[in-house]
Amino acid sequence: MIFSLELEQHLLAALIKYPEKYGNIASFINENDFCADENSINKTIFYVLRQALENAEKMDEVLLSQRVDALNISFPNDIKISDYIHSLALRKVSADNVEKIAQELKKYTVRREIFEGAKKVADSMRKMSPAVSYNDIIEGADNTFNEKINFFDVGPNSPVNISDEMEEWIEVRGNNPVTEFGLMSPYKRVNDVYGSLLRPGNITVIVARSGVGKTRFCMDFCTKVSAQYNVPVLHFDNGEMSKEELIVRQCSALSGVSANLLETGQWRQAGEETVNKVRAVWEKVKNIKFYYFNVGGMGVDNMCATLRRFYYSKIGRGKPMIFSFDYIKTTFENNGSKSEWQIVGEMVDKFKKTIQKEILSDGGPIIPMITSVQSNRQGIVNNRQAQDVVDDESIVSLSDRITQFCSHMFILRQKTLDEIANEPNFGTHKLINVKSRHLGAEYMRAINPVRMPDGSLRKNAINLQMDGFNVEERGDMVDLVRALDVNGELDADDNVADDFIPELLR
Repeated sequence: MIFSLELEQHLLAALIKYPEKYGNIASFINENDFCADENSINKTIFYVLRQALENAEKMDEVLLSQRVDALNISFPNDIKISDYIHSLALRKVSADNVEKIAQELKKYTVRREIFEGAKKVADSMRKMSPAVSYNDIIEGADNTFNEKINFFDVGPNSPVNISDEMEEWIEVRGNNPVTEFGLMSPYKRVNDVYGSLLRPGNITVIVARSGVGKTRFCMDFCTKVSAQYNVPVLHFDNGEMSKEELIVRQCSALSGVSANLLETGQWRQAGEETVNKVRAVWEKVKNIKFYYFNVGGMGVDNMCATLRRFYYSKIGRGKPMIFSFDYIKTTFENNGSKSEWQIVGEMVDKFKKTIQKEILSDGGPIIPMITSVQSNRQGIVNNRQAQDVVDDESIVSLSDRITQFCSHMFILRQKTLDEIANEPNFGTHKLINVKSRHLGAEYMRAINPVRMPDGSLRKNAINLQMDGFNVEERGDMVDLVRALDVNGELDADDNVADDFIPELLR
């Protein structure tokens, strides 16, 4: 049989010593990579160990031995489980070699599968009738052989006939309706128009120029969703902000107290009201699990490995989590052979693969991602005439693959002076959608232009008020028009230009 007892034991030893490394190999290693005959003890130990690690359980030698013993499996030669596991723990294994060991072990699995495929081909050739055609001979070998080989190329993502599943899926969903799909945002109008921006496996991108407030918005978004659903947030910072800065911003957003008072520590001397506001935050954050990790200078492969490792060790398989990344930009990986847009495109692609195909629960994605990206020079328009503002995907910096791979994309910008003057009490910022794969119950607001009081047509947008690090929704453009109307109420035909859409498209 094609196997390596040495590699199996080495990998088990590594996982016992460095359980946090499991996330690096979870996407490609399973029990079938361990020999199932006389050495099935290794397969059993891995099975027990994997169950514990994926449920974020602490596991030492004693507990591991007890769990294996509890299965009541008879191993050859009357092996004493506790002694065997102790011998594994004594092996010298480097934490840096865990992934390499797993990859070498996987090679043996591939070799076994190809060997089994070859035996089937040989057997079918012996039994084949002399009357068969050349094509039948080749097709028979191809079908038998590739049944084994293709698993490593396609695996569970093999093509399926969706027609076979359509009726059942629609009927099941119809019998079990839901009012929410994914984690809903803290903003009512965003939910009404665009639905959940945090669906499992989705990537939501916020595009903005530097200093506009994209970090502020994403932080506020994730913090409030985390508190509402008691769902942990893993926040990757690309070296732009320290942990202390993040703490100040979060506390300022939740308390309404200025960042300066918090940074200087003068909040205690600012009066009883300020002190009470700050102390009230302690109660709010009890249900908020916000994990920070500085990934500045780290390559995207290491980022993805860190994400997997954190999920399996801290969260546990099957449990939801929000992944926040601030923000997409080039890394030290640029060695001159790749352009900036290629590197950024690969980053988005690998993040998407990680949350959609590697970290799964019951065969499907479970982690939504929200991230941000700098706008390019065309998007650096601030406090100028309204007619100069660019509100489309042309302002996305570096890569059109960001637009291609994301599920939602929004432009976040400060209002121009004209907009602030003409839109009293409707905030300081606009959130403009440029791509949505999913829309909410009031999706017509998202796709129809809005007729302003002056007769002009505008793309719908969400109005936001940003004071310090606090973010507040002020409705969308339809709400604005209704507020500006002297009668306080406009007919729907007057404010949403359904009849004008064909003309706009010509």
